[in-house]
Amino acid sequence: MLTSGLIERPTDWVALAGFMGTGKSRVGWELSRALALHFVDTDKLITRVVGKSIPEVFAQEGEGYFRACEREVVGRVTRLEHAVISLGGGTFIHEENRRQLLGRGPVVVLWATPETVYQRTKHSDRPLLRTEDPLSRIRTLMDERESVYRQGTLHVHSDGRPSEEIVEEVIERLWAWRRAQDTWNELSGPRPEPEYDRATD
Repeated sequence: MLTSGLIERPTDWVALAGFMGTGKSRVGWELSRALALHFVDTDKLITRVVGKSIPEVFAQEGEGYFRACEREVVGRVTRLEHAVISLGGGTFIHEENRRQLLGRGPVVVLWATPETVYQRTKHSDRPLLRTEDPLSRIRTLMDERESVYRQGTLHVHSDGRPSEEIVEEVIERLWAWRRAQDTWNELSGPRPEPEYDRATD
């Protein structure tokens, strides 16, 4: 159990991953308030550092440049303490990002149907959805990314649910994860000191 003053929380660092439109920013903000942690949205952090919107970065610098910015931001946020991190939809897809994030703490993946994602994003200016059939594009991308998203620590569905309910489930799942971690550590016990052959010392 982690405590800070009178606040008891299952973890002092957690990241939210998942496809665009699954609710990472809204849920992340409310989760940070519930756990009394700082909130960081990596897409917004990139726009502040670069001085351009995400669509502008894609249009002027290209997706490769944006992904390089993501890698730099992941390196920064994994060094933070007491934070809830909302990740861009593609951040967790890249292996090095994924390795760093999972090595830092729990990653909660939010899920929604392609139809829900489409309804939530159809009026936005998402570079990856600039196509004649965005719903088909969403289905294709979600299928391609599903096996990677499945590598997250915890999984929560956000379809048709108020954000307060989602946050409550995330916290419950994080407590269960924390208890499992504590039990595993107790069973593992301290590592034995290495034995040396004194004859060769």
